[in-house]
Amino acid sequence: MEDKTDFLHRVRLLLVPGGTFWVVTEIAGRREDTDPRRGLGISPAEAETLTSGWSTVQSADLDVLRCYALHP
Repeated sequence: MEDKTDFLHRVRLLLVPGGTFWVVTEIAGRREDTDPRRGLGISPAEAETLTSGWSTVQSADLDVLRCYALHP
């Protein structure tokens, strides 16, 4: 995705009132050094981009995954 900020702005506009945008992603650096998928996941900078501009952000970690509930 080239412009993540624009994408997230469009999602906020498309959500119905009271809607929730759910994102489930890997967290960068949570896999073992030997795991070939170690490079997957959301970085702290990407998490900041994802969560800025929402009125409410809730998150929960599930091992290597992070779940976000974002409300406009």
